[in-house]
Order: sequence, then C-alpha cells, then structure tokens
Amino acid sequence: MKLYFKTVLMNIKSQLEYKKAFIISTFGSFLITFLLIIAVYFLFLNFNQVGDWTFYEVAFLFGLSYFNFSLAEMFLRGLDHFDETIRNGEFDRLMIRPQNLLIQSICMEFDLSKIGRIVQTLIVLVISISKINIDWTKYKILVFILMNIGCFIIFFAIFILKATFCFWTINGLEFMNILSEGGKKVAQYPINIYEKWFRLFFTYIVPFGIVNYFPVMYLFGKSNNLYFGITPIGTIVFFVTCIFIWEIGVKHYESTGS
Repeated sequence: MKLYFKTVLMNIKSQLEYKKAFIISTFGSFLITFLLIIAVYFLFLNFNQVGDWTFYEVAFLFGLSYFNFSLAEMFLRGLDHFDETIRNGEFDRLMIRPQNLLIQSICMEFDLSKIGRIVQTLIVLVISISKINIDWTKYKILVFILMNIGCFIIFFAIFILKATFCFWTINGLEFMNILSEGGKKVAQYPINIYEKWFRLFFTYIVPFGIVNYFPVMYLFGKSNNLYFGITPIGTIVFFVTCIFIWEIGVKHYESTGS
C-alpha cells in the first residue's frame, strides 16, 4: 500500500501541473452528475413515485451508486484503461517487478478530476438523507457503512473483470461497460422495479441488489428483517471470484510481442 500511495501522490502532482485543465475537468464531472440527478427529478415530476419509492429515496440510491462508482473511477483508473497497458507492452515490465501485479496495475493511473463528481454525489446523499425519515440506530449506521463498502467492492470487482478480459482480447471490450456503466444506472433505482430475470441477474450474478435494495428496505423501515442489513457482506464472494478469474488471466498471458 505504501507503493500505491506514493504513486497516487505523483499522479496528483502531475495533474495539478495543468491547473486550468484540471479545474475544467473537475467542473465538468460535477456538472454531468448534476444534470443526471436533474433528469431523475423531472421523471418524478411526471410520475410522482416509482412503485412505492419517493424521489428522495431514489436520490439516495442514485447518490450511493454514483458516489462509489466515482471513487472506483478515481482510484482504479489503471484497471479501467488496462487495455492500453497490455497493448503497449507495459504489463510485461510490471511482471518482472517484485510487487503484486494487481496493485501495480491499479497504480498506473489516478484521476483526481473525479473529485467533482464525488462532491456532487455527497451533496445528493446528504440532502436525500435529511429528507427521508430514517430512525438512525447504531445498527443502521453500520448498515449504511456496509452498503457503501459493498457497492465499492462490486465496482472494484467489475473493473478487475473488465481488465482480465484484456489478457485474451488485448483491446478492451465495450460490452463490459454493461456491467460498469450499466450497473451504476441499474443501482440508482430499486431493483424490484425491473423484470424478474433482470432482478435475478443483478442480485445473484452481479450483486447490486444486495447493496441497493435489501439493506435499503431495512434502512428506510420498509422491512424489519435484520438480515437485510448485512447482505452487502455477500459482495465479498463476487470480489473473490473476480480475483480468481484475474489470476487465471495472468497465468494465460503470453505477452503482446511488442
């Protein structure tokens, strides 16, 4: 981890060398997320509720999803652009270093400009929480923390999976964005509004349902089932599975030949 934080610091310094570009990028990421939540607001102006979910409850899910996705984009950018690392032969150089390959790959890039989106989503979360009547207890605070950790773990695992496919395809696969970009959009709404097959896929295969639906049901008082609060722990299974697939990819890597 010492290596990671040193690399992050160097990346931050290099990005701050171009202050105007950094400010424009940061403001752009802030504005884009702001427009997205405005779109959700206009949706509710027409329909009032989505099922039995109010605007602020959906805004909470929106903030949760986009906040953790933005953190993943900031800290795990090296995995998101892993196809470039493979194509230019940089991964061959990483393999001869006595450091963990996954950590080194993550260290390849850090995107500080995503701070704009993180600030925006935090504002959405704070406002939505203030508008929702949540009876906060120590257990519910723990549930909220587990939800955020679990959501970040899912995006982390998806980025690992997306990078792993590059061992076989060299170029990144656009369809993997269905899980990353599509996943965050799925997670911004309660999963019970979707078709059954869709709900099953995003609960038991890519487990967004266990971080954005079941714990939220308990948090908002829509269910008294205490076990709903700890379902985010199940994301560890998905994460470990993706790590295992990554290790298989590394073993089958045959270099780019460049």
